[in-house]
Amino acid sequence: MRAFSAGFLVSLSLLAIPAFAQQSRPVDLELVLAIDTSTSVDAQEFDLQWRGLANAFLHPDVVGAIEAVGDAGIAISMVQWAGPGQHQTSVDWSFINDATSAAQFAAKISAAPRLMRGFTDIGGAIGYSVSAIEGNNYEGFRRVIDVSGDGTSSGLDNPGPGRQRDYAISRGIIINGLVIYNEEYDLGELAHISVREHYENHVIGGAASFLMVANDFEDFARAIREKLIQEITGPPIAGLRQDGLRDFAAVE
Repeated sequence: MRAFSAGFLVSLSLLAIPAFAQQSRPVDLELVLAIDTSTSVDAQEFDLQWRGLANAFLHPDVVGAIEAVGDAGIAISMVQWAGPGQHQTSVDWSFINDATSAAQFAAKISAAPRLMRGFTDIGGAIGYSVSAIEGNNYEGFRRVIDVSGDGTSSGLDNPGPGRQRDYAISRGIIINGLVIYNEEYDLGELAHISVREHYENHVIGGAASFLMVANDFEDFARAIREKLIQEITGPPIAGLRQDGLRDFAAVE
């Protein structure tokens, strides 16, 4: 009886191995959309971000980029972030490979409520996003975190996002950025330069990473659409630096 029980348990464990191995689905791209919902983003600006994101996945150019990837498809998740310890998955990992699945993801974005307000902890957002990528059930040929925000890291984000960025790069994850110029907190062109330089020097990283700029929250829809197309299709060969370091491209 003992021999039978032991053999039965071994058989069960062997049967379970293929099922476990199949949990990691290969995809062309794993992408986290890390969206700033800190206090500097008011209700109207939050709505502009959400509508811009949802509409992006309905746009024919984005859908075309997704379908061009082929059957491998892409896996996307959306994260809201604010101050230290304030980061939460807003839309869980979804597999997208055609117009129908893209529209379903757009509907999930539209239905997602605002989850938090607070300071600006970009490093925490990156760290949370890395964990989200490494803990999902997908295995991407490319792995990208897309960080968008309207300000620099707050004083509570110490020692800043650089350490988390470097850790992400060491794990083979690329970080791209989208800076949004916030007119409500507009302190002039010097402030714009400061935010852009913060993202260039401390946030984005990895081979062929890039930075884009939205002139305000009204412009977010255009910027995120163009950014998604570039992330989904991948960097052009000419855009890869020979030394394999970051490639900055600001679009204004």
